[in-house]
Amino acid sequence: MGLDPLSVVAPARVRALLLPVGRITAPKFIEYVSRLQQQNVVRLGDVSPDGRPHRTMFSPLAFPAGLVLYDLSTTLPPSSRLSLSPFELYREPLLVLGVADAGQISSSTTNGLSKSVPEGDGVGLRLNGEGDLYRDLQPEFQKIIDGYPRALVHRILLFDHSMPAGDLPEGLVTIPSPRSSNTTTMKTVMCDLTSQLLADLTTFAKALQALPSIDTPMSGLSGAGFDKAAGGTVYGSDQSQSLSATQGSRSRSPAQHDVNSQNRMSVPVPMPSTSNSRAATPDGRPLSPPGRSQTPPTTFDEIAGVRGTGSPSRSGVNESRRQSRDRVSVQGFGAGGSGEKERIKGKSRVGIVMGSMYLLAGRWPDALKELVESASIARANSDYVWLAKALDCILVTLLMHAWAGMDFKVPQILYPGVDRTSKSSGHKLTDSVSDFSATHSGASSRLVSLQNLTGILPDLINNMINLYVRAWTFTEDKIPALVFSETVVRFSKLLAVVQLSQGYLDDRALQKIVLNETVAKDAGVKALPMSFPSKVDIVTTLFRAFPDPAVDAILSVADRTTILAGIASVLSDLGYHRKKALILKEIVSGLLPALVQARKDGAAEMGVHPATSLVTLSATAGNAASSQSDSRIGDSEYGMRSFLSLLCTEYEVSLSTASSKAPKYDVSQRLDQGTKSPLDSYGEGDNDDQVIARILHQASTHLLGSENIKIDVLRACINICEALPDLEGVLRFSADTLRTAGSGIAPGPDSSDGSPSLSIEDQLRLMNNISRTLSASQQLGYKNMEAEYWDEFLVRGIELADVGSSRVPTPHAKGELELVNASENKAIKNPFIYNPFDKPVAARAEDSTLVADEEVVFRVTLQNLYDFDLEVEKITLETSGAPFDSLPESILVGPYRTQTMTLIGVPRAGGSLKVSGCYVKIKGCRERRFPLFSIPWSLNIDVKTDPRELITISQNAIGDGETKVQTSVVRKPVVSQLQLNVINVQPNVVMRSISLPQSAVMLLEGESKVFSVTLQNLSSAAAADLLSISFKDSTTTQLQSALSNKALTLAELYELELSATRNQSFRWLRTAADPEPTIDPGGSITLEIEVFGKPGLSHGNIQVDFGYLGVPKSEVKDRFYTRQLIIPLTITVNASVELVRNDLIPFPGDFAWQNQQRQQGRSASSSAASTPESQPRHHTRRHTSKDENTFSSLLSRLGLGTDDDEHCLLLLDLRNSWPNLITTSIQVRQNPSKDRPASDLWKRAYTVHETQQPGHTSRLVLILPRLYIPNPHAPIPSLNPATKRQYIVPTSKDAASSPETELAAREAFWYREELLQHIRATWREDSSGRTGTINLRSLRLSTRMMPALRLDDLAISLSLSPCPEIKPLGRATFAVPTSTFLTLTTTLWNRSAAPVHPLLRLQPCLRAQEHADLTKRLLWNGGLQRVLPVLGAGEGREVGLQVCVLSEGEYEVGAWVEEVRRVGGEGEGEEEGDFAMRGRGSGGERRVWYAGEPCVIVAEDGDEGG
Repeated sequence: MGLDPLSVVAPARVRALLLPVGRITAPKFIEYVSRLQQQNVVRLGDVSPDGRPHRTMFSPLAFPAGLVLYDLSTTLPPSSRLSLSPFELYREPLLVLGVADAGQISSSTTNGLSKSVPEGDGVGLRLNGEGDLYRDLQPEFQKIIDGYPRALVHRILLFDHSMPAGDLPEGLVTIPSPRSSNTTTMKTVMCDLTSQLLADLTTFAKALQALPSIDTPMSGLSGAGFDKAAGGTVYGSDQSQSLSATQGSRSRSPAQHDVNSQNRMSVPVPMPSTSNSRAATPDGRPLSPPGRSQTPPTTFDEIAGVRGTGSPSRSGVNESRRQSRDRVSVQGFGAGGSGEKERIKGKSRVGIVMGSMYLLAGRWPDALKELVESASIARANSDYVWLAKALDCILVTLLMHAWAGMDFKVPQILYPGVDRTSKSSGHKLTDSVSDFSATHSGASSRLVSLQNLTGILPDLINNMINLYVRAWTFTEDKIPALVFSETVVRFSKLLAVVQLSQGYLDDRALQKIVLNETVAKDAGVKALPMSFPSKVDIVTTLFRAFPDPAVDAILSVADRTTILAGIASVLSDLGYHRKKALILKEIVSGLLPALVQARKDGAAEMGVHPATSLVTLSATAGNAASSQSDSRIGDSEYGMRSFLSLLCTEYEVSLSTASSKAPKYDVSQRLDQGTKSPLDSYGEGDNDDQVIARILHQASTHLLGSENIKIDVLRACINICEALPDLEGVLRFSADTLRTAGSGIAPGPDSSDGSPSLSIEDQLRLMNNISRTLSASQQLGYKNMEAEYWDEFLVRGIELADVGSSRVPTPHAKGELELVNASENKAIKNPFIYNPFDKPVAARAEDSTLVADEEVVFRVTLQNLYDFDLEVEKITLETSGAPFDSLPESILVGPYRTQTMTLIGVPRAGGSLKVSGCYVKIKGCRERRFPLFSIPWSLNIDVKTDPRELITISQNAIGDGETKVQTSVVRKPVVSQLQLNVINVQPNVVMRSISLPQSAVMLLEGESKVFSVTLQNLSSAAAADLLSISFKDSTTTQLQSALSNKALTLAELYELELSATRNQSFRWLRTAADPEPTIDPGGSITLEIEVFGKPGLSHGNIQVDFGYLGVPKSEVKDRFYTRQLIIPLTITVNASVELVRNDLIPFPGDFAWQNQQRQQGRSASSSAASTPESQPRHHTRRHTSKDENTFSSLLSRLGLGTDDDEHCLLLLDLRNSWPNLITTSIQVRQNPSKDRPASDLWKRAYTVHETQQPGHTSRLVLILPRLYIPNPHAPIPSLNPATKRQYIVPTSKDAASSPETELAAREAFWYREELLQHIRATWREDSSGRTGTINLRSLRLSTRMMPALRLDDLAISLSLSPCPEIKPLGRATFAVPTSTFLTLTTTLWNRSAAPVHPLLRLQPCLRAQEHADLTKRLLWNGGLQRVLPVLGAGEGREVGLQVCVLSEGEYEVGAWVEEVRRVGGEGEGEEEGDFAMRGRGSGGERRVWYAGEPCVIVAEDGDEGG
C-alpha cells in the first residue's frame, strides 16, 4: 500500500522526485520506480557518513538507529504547496532522480544518435573513457539541474547496466538488472543517496541558521503569501539575500569521489554532538525557485516536457534582494525592546525548521530537543502558528520513536495546563532529551509512554488546532487555508486510527500511521478505560477542515480536491459511507466546472468550437503524451477514473470489472498500492462463477440507494470524462449507466418487468454517446477501446434445431437388437410387443447425439431488454470436449425482445461435447463469453432483510448453491449447459422414389394394394447394414386412444386389440429366403409394401430405422445407433360392402332326416352306388346363387355328414356403399370331425354369391351348423401381453352387471368367435377387377339368438324302436297302431369333457292338451323318472320304456335330465373362476337339460289302419 500524503507523519518523509530520462518506455519506468519504492526506508546505521568535517551536522553516526523515510513520487507538487517551504519543508522535493534505461542508451549510441557535449564549466556528468556511452545523458542531467535548482541532490540512475565496472561520470549511478543484482543492491543505492542528502542538508541548514527569522506563509486573503509564491520567492526578502550564493557549490562537491569510496559501517562509532556546528558560516544557497512561465508538470506525460525547458530567469530574485537591503529596523533596541523580542521569535522559528530537518534526517533525539526548545520560546512569545507547527513536529517525532520500537518520554510541553506566562529570559533550555519527560510519570517504559501519549492526544490536537485559529484571529500570521485544512485532516486521521484500535496506540496502529498498512478493528481487544473521542467527535473535528466558501475562490481546484479527498478518507475509515459519498460528490461538483472551463480554453487556443467532436481535443492531448508509451492515455485519466469508480462504489453503483483491455501501464495502480475496489475481488473473467458473482453483486447493489441518484452520479462521471477528455472513461460509465438502469434479471416468457428505468430518449442518447466515442477512438487510432456489455443475461437459450428424424441418431443396447431380430422373423408383428425402434424422435435421452462431419444447426435465443437495436457483429458457440467448428454469424436484435437465430457448427470427431454459452462481439463492446441462462431468475429476498447484508452474496456466491442472508434464502442464477454426444460417421438413407403417385393411394374397405419404395444411402463411408421396417397409421392412434378408456368391457377391449393385431394396415412383403437387407455406401434397395384398406385409415408412415454395425448382429457387444427415416403416405379408404344387421333362427332337423332316408334308399336299391359318406364329399364345394334354387340345393345335402344334422339359419343384410356394381361372396364351412380335418374345411365349404346394385341392401340366408363350445363361460382373453394377469378386475360396466349377465356376455363372446371361424366374405368389382374382404366382425349375437346356435353339453333324443308296425313320419314323429306294445328309446349323449350323473324324467301328454288325463289313454311299463348310471365324457346311452297307446290320437313325450350330483371337474371349475362354475351348475346348483324335440306318437286304430 502506498504512503498516505495526508498522514500525520508526513513531515518525517523526504520527498524525492523521479523523472524519466532518455529513451525509456513507460513499463520500464514503472518497473524501476517499483524497485526503488521497495527500499524507501533507510536505516542510518547503514549509511556511510560524509568525510568532510563541515558537512557532519546530520551525520548518521550520531543516531545509527534512526530511519529516513522516502516519499518517492513521479509528480512535482503544485506551486501552492512549494510556497509553504521551509515552514513545511517536507512538501518540497529534496532529491531529483532521473531514471534511465541502459539498454536504450546503448542502442541509441550504437545507432549514431549520440549528441555532443556542450562546452561549459564542467557541471554535471564528466565523461571518462566510456564517454560515448553516456553522452546522451549529459544534456538530460543538465536539464534536471536547471529545472529543479532548489533540490539538494541531483542524480541519474542508470538501470539494467551490464557493462564492466569502471569510473563513472559524476552524478550517474548504475544499477544492474534484477538477475545480476543481489539482495543489497538497491539498498546500497538508497544508502548512497541518503549519504549525499545528509551531507548537502548540512549546507542548507547552515544557510537557514544564518537567517534572522523566517516568515510565516501568508493566506491568500491578505494577498501576500500567494503573491510571493507567484513571483517565485518562497521565503522573505531577508532569507533570499542570505541564501543567494549556494547554487553553484552543492552540485560540484570535490569530495564526491571520496565520499562514495568510503565503506559503510554496520555498527556506528559514537561521535560527539554536532549541535555547536550550527554557528558555522553558510556557503550560501538560493532557496527561491526560478520564475517559470507555466505550472510545474503534474503527470507522467507532462514530465517529459521538462527536458525542453531552458534555464530560469533570476531577475525577480535580484530585485527582491535590493529591496531587502534598504529595509533596516530602527525601533526596539535593548534587552526588553521589541527588536529583541522579534529576534528571539525569529531564532525560535529557525530552530523549529532545524528540528524539522533533523526529523527528516532521522535524527529524532536531536529533532525532539531542538523542537522542544524552540516551542518553549514560541509559546513564551505568543507565536501561535509556529508553536502549533513545533507541537506538530514533536508529536510526529514521538510517533516515529514509538514506531521504531524505541523508548521515549512525552515532553512536558505537550501536556495541557503548562504555564503559558513564562518569558524567554526566564526560560531554561534543557541539555538532554531525558529532561523532556513528564515529571508525574515515574515509568520509563515505552508502553507507559504510549499510554500517556494516547491520553493527551485529543487535548493536544485540539490545542494545536486552536492555536492556528487564535493566530488567524489575533495576529497577522494568517496561514493559508490549505495548511489549516490539511493539518486538521492529518490529526483526524491519527484520531481515527487510534479509535479503530480501541483506544490503543499499539504496533498495528503505528504501522498504519507510518506505512499506511491496513488496520482493522479488533473485537477481542478491550477498550481503554479513558474518555477517548468517539467517532462523532472525530467527525466534528474533521469537518473543521472543510473549505470555507469564502476561501473557495482562493484555493485551487487541486488543493480543494485534495482536502475533500482527505476528509472522505477519514470518513471511510470511520465507516461513515454516506457522508463520504456526499464529500465525493462535492469533489465532482468542483471538478466538473473546472474541467469544462479547461476544455473551453483548450478549444479556444485551438481555434475550434468547445462543442466540437472529441477527436480534436483527444488528439491534442495525445500529442502531449510520451512518445515512448504504447498508449497515449495519460496517468491523470486513470487516476480520475479510479476516483470516479470510488465515487460510484460509495453510491452503490454496480461498475463493470472487465471493461476494455487494460493498458500496459497504470501509474495509479503500480505506484499507489492502495485498496482495490470491491469489484476487483471477483476477478476480471467470464467463467461461470465470476459471471454469477457479478450478477449477484449487481442485483444486490440495485436494491441499495436511490436509482435516480446513481444515474445522476454516473452522468456526472460521463461529463467529467468527456471534459478530460477520457474516451475509455466515457465508454465505461455510459455502459455502467445502462447497466444501473437495467433490471438485472432474466425474465420469463410471460414476465414484463424487465424494462429499464431510463426513458427511451435517455437510452438512445447513451447508445449514441457510445457510438460517437468509438468513432472518435478509431479516428485517433486507439486499439481495443471497447465498452463492457451491460446485460449478463444476453444468451437465454441454446437448443438443437429440428433437422428431421432421418438426421438424429438414437442409441440402442444390444438386447434391443435381439428383440428386433425376433420381431422381424414373425409374419405378423404384434403391435403390443415392445419395439425399441418404434420410439418417436422426441422421446430421446437427455444427451442428444450428433454425427461427426455433419452440419448441426443450433437455435440461439438472445435477450435485449433495452429500447434500442442491438447489433451483434459476431457470435459463435462456446464448446468444450470434442473438436467443434462453429461458424460465426451476425444479427440485429430488435428493441425489448428475445430473438432467436440459428448457428451452424460441425463436430470433427467423436466424444462428449458440451455447449455452455456463446462468444459474442457486440458493436462497441468487447468480445466476451456469455453463459447460458435459460431459467428465469430474479433476486427475491424477504422484506425484513437488511439490504446491506446482500453485499455478502457476491462474496459467498462461488461454490454455494444458495446464499443465506439472515432468515431469507437467495437463489443463485443457474447456468444451463447443453450436453451432446458426438459419434462416428453414420449412414444417411433417403427415399429416392416411390411407386405411388404423390405418395397417395385410394382403396376400398377390405382392399389390399402393393407398392414399392426405393431407398438410397448418401453416405460415402458407412453402409446401412441394419434395416428395420415398421409402420404407423391413423387407425393406430385411434385404437391406442380407445384402449386407454377404462370404461371398456373385456369384450370391447378384445375387439380393439384384435383389430390392432390381426388387421394391420401395412405389411412388408419380405420372404424368409431373402438375406439381410444392406445398403452399401452410395447404393440403393427396393422394398415391397402392402397396404390394407381399413375404416378410419387416412394417413400412414413407413418408418425405416437404419444404422451401421460394422460386424454381424451376433457379435455386437456395445451400444449401437440408428437413424429413422419417415415416409409419409396419404390414404383414402372408401366404403365398399358393409354388414348392416344379422339374425339367427332355429332350423328343424327333418330336412337332414329326409336326406338320410333318401340316401339309405339309394344305397339299398343300387349296390354299385357310392357310400353315403363319399357322395356328398364329391358335391360339397358348389357355388350357388339366388337365381338358382338355393335352399333346394343346400337342403339336399343336409344330414349327409356325420354331425351335420343340427343346423340353424344365419341371416346377413349386406349393403353396397360403392357406386359400382359389386358381387358379394360368402363361404360357410362345416364343423370339423374325425373324417374331416380342419385343414380341409374351407375346401369343402359352400359359397353363396350375390350381385348387389350400388346403394342396395341384400339379405343372404345361410345354413350354419349349430356350434358346441365345451366351456362357453371362460374368461375373455387379452391380446396385449402387458394386460395379461392372473386376476382380472372387472371394469365399471362389468362390476355393475349381475353374474348371470356376465355369464351371458361371455357365452355370446365365445359363440361369436366360433361363428366367425365358420364364415368369411369377399367382394369383387367386376368392372375393374378389384377385390377385397368384408369385415364381418360387426356381427353381434343377442340372448335370443343363442338357443338357435348353441348345442347343449347333454344331447337328448326320443324315438321309437323300429318295428314293422311303426311308420316313421319324421325324425321324432311316428305313426303307430293302438293297443300295440312299443319301446320308447331315450338316447343320451354327453358332449362335454366331464362325466354327468343323470336323472331322467319323461313327461307324456296328449298333444295340445297338456293337462288331460292319460290313465285311460296311455300305458307304460316302468317309472317315468329314473336315476341312470354316470355318463362319461363323450359317452352315449339308450334307455327304453315299454309303452302302449290305448286310444287313437296324437301324443307327445318330452324328456329332461337333471344332474343328480357333481362328478369330478371341481379343479377345472376352480381354474375357470366363479362365473364359469356358476354357468356349469357348481356352487349348489344342479344342471338341467331338456330335449330339443319331443317324440310325437300318432296313434291310429289298427282296424282302420288296415
